[in-house]
Amino acid sequence: MQTSSNGHSVAEGSPYARHLPALDGVRGFAVLGVACSHLFPGTPHSSLEAFVHNAFAFGASGVDLFFVLSGFLITGILYDSLPDPGFFRKFYARRVLRIFPLYYGVLAAFALAALIFGLNFHHQLLSLALYLQNSTLIAQRIRDYAGPTFLPLPHFWSLAIEEQFYLVWPVTVFLLRTRRRLLGFCAAALLLCPFLRSFLFLHGVNYYIVETNTLCRSDSLLAGAALALLFRSRLHDRVLRAAAWIFLAGAVSGVLLVYASNHGPFLNTPTGYQFFLAFNFSSIALASVGVIALSLRSPLISHLCTLRPMRWLGKYSYGIYVLHLILFSYLDQPLRHFFSTQVTPNKGVDIVTTGVLIFLLSLIAAYLSYHLYEKHFLRLKRFFDYRPHPNTVA
Repeated sequence: MQTSSNGHSVAEGSPYARHLPALDGVRGFAVLGVACSHLFPGTPHSSLEAFVHNAFAFGASGVDLFFVLSGFLITGILYDSLPDPGFFRKFYARRVLRIFPLYYGVLAAFALAALIFGLNFHHQLLSLALYLQNSTLIAQRIRDYAGPTFLPLPHFWSLAIEEQFYLVWPVTVFLLRTRRRLLGFCAAALLLCPFLRSFLFLHGVNYYIVETNTLCRSDSLLAGAALALLFRSRLHDRVLRAAAWIFLAGAVSGVLLVYASNHGPFLNTPTGYQFFLAFNFSSIALASVGVIALSLRSPLISHLCTLRPMRWLGKYSYGIYVLHLILFSYLDQPLRHFFSTQVTPNKGVDIVTTGVLIFLLSLIAAYLSYHLYEKHFLRLKRFFDYRPHPNTVA
């Protein structure tokens, strides 16, 4: 088997260089969890309602699963294409064609509304246009924005993290090049990030500032990157066999952290709670790595992830993520008022019915956006296809 000058073979990564249907399902579960965490608000009044409420709220960790999955897929693409002479050009062009049309289409719609109706978003649109909405370089962080004009884009903080990662990580992969150096870089980040978060929490930094900071959240992205690199090494089979243990390690550590933060002698203190917050992200990232590995290893998990509804959700997950909270922000109150006055005064029924209806509208909007708008840009990817380098094909 021939290898490239950087010491790796493109053929090593070939099983993961093609489309993997199970990962569509992983995306589907991730976006379903995020949507549930946003679309079904309310105050629980019974133990059953509290359980459902907490389960839906935990769905927000779907963002972490997206981060790990992005790190896994992007690193695989970058590592496999290192010998390609169009390494940077092709990567960035393909990312732009996938991400920018819908993202900037949404921003253009709000900019047009601002011009027509005289709205003032207080420099937020400029911050969003430069993917700086998770910082205060131009305007308030998007999660902290509270006026003067309502802007229903608080969930766009995660898109800033991913785009900043896409900007920096290709350069890092290109410079480090070898699998060993890249794995060492990932391992360092996985060790340092939770302590960085702890340091910031203990010094009074706001939770949302830490949560939305790219450097503080890079361990989730690099956990996925490490998995992609291990899958392209001699440890491939061992990692797959350990998939269930990896997931259990993340899940159990997360449960123990939650329990200790409520009952433990140390974590059940203000200082201890900061450590819980810092390391809980690490537990979720580890469990997410296990989920991805299980989707490619376990017949049961793979079957669940390749079910047609989950793959459908995964295919349109980007549009669902971008649009669902926008629709919710404008439709929630009118729909709940309609259901409470015209259908039933039961608040629980109103919340569930409204949430389900807005979710269905989000699916329709994402489908139409993809086929009527985004697909035309995606077709241009054919001009930036990755092709095997003549010196690296087995």
